[in-house]
Amino acid sequence: MLNVIKEQKGNVLVVRFTGSIEENVNFEALIGTPPEELHVYCKEVPRINSIGVKAWIRFFQSLKAKGIKLKFFECSTAIVQQINLISNFTPPRSVESIYVPFTCMQCKSELVGLFKCEDLKQMKLKIPDLKCAKCGGRSAFDDIPEEFFAFLFRN
Repeated sequence: MLNVIKEQKGNVLVVRFTGSIEENVNFEALIGTPPEELHVYCKEVPRINSIGVKAWIRFFQSLKAKGIKLKFFECSTAIVQQINLISNFTPPRSVESIYVPFTCMQCKSELVGLFKCEDLKQMKLKIPDLKCAKCGGRSAFDDIPEEFFAFLFRN
């Protein structure tokens, strides 16, 4: 079940999603119609199913059609997967930051690192290792760069 925390900052409505996006989601009821701009934080979205995807696309496409500027921040790996699979999941160049999956080479722990999309483009798919929070070891990017970051290079 999806929960939404809303905060109005001038002409920008900031929303934070927590929970899974599933068949019972009603974005219109949860968010309403934002003013000029909507900032969506998706850090705590572990899962989105096919009906949730349809509701997402319908809602955000309707906002875009109304001229509302959309920006997406802290996109979880579940959201990044959908952005890569579905070309109109988010408008072009609207994703500001994403969580990137890593695995520790020593203790095999899974972790994520937050990266700005603009920084990732400049890195040209050469993702730096992270320090493991559990053992202090080296954590390496744990996916196929050309697939995980494909959306970054779409026009």
